[in-house]
Amino acid sequence: MNRLEIQDPKVASKIIAANAESERRKAELGFLGKFYGSGENVRLYIVGTIALGILLVALVYTLTPERYRSPEFGLKEMWTLVVLPVESTIIGYLIGSRTKEGRS
Repeated sequence: MNRLEIQDPKVASKIIAANAESERRKAELGFLGKFYGSGENVRLYIVGTIALGILLVALVYTLTPERYRSPEFGLKEMWTLVVLPVESTIIGYLIGSRTKEGRS
């Protein structure tokens, strides 16, 4: 058994309170909170994950042999219509959110 027996009731009550607080915070975080945590940088992590995901999909599509790619949706269309606008929007959001925080 790995149970620790504590004789002092004050210490035991502090441990129980700390465990209860920890469980409450875990319940509040939810599904995404388990991966990204909580704090002021959560937006950055989520947006960064989206940006990396889009770049990864674009890279896989770019490296796919031409015979497996769609003839109607080539590399030029993918990069000009999907990847670059989304990535520039993400960068604009990050810069805009940082300057907005700086003014407050």
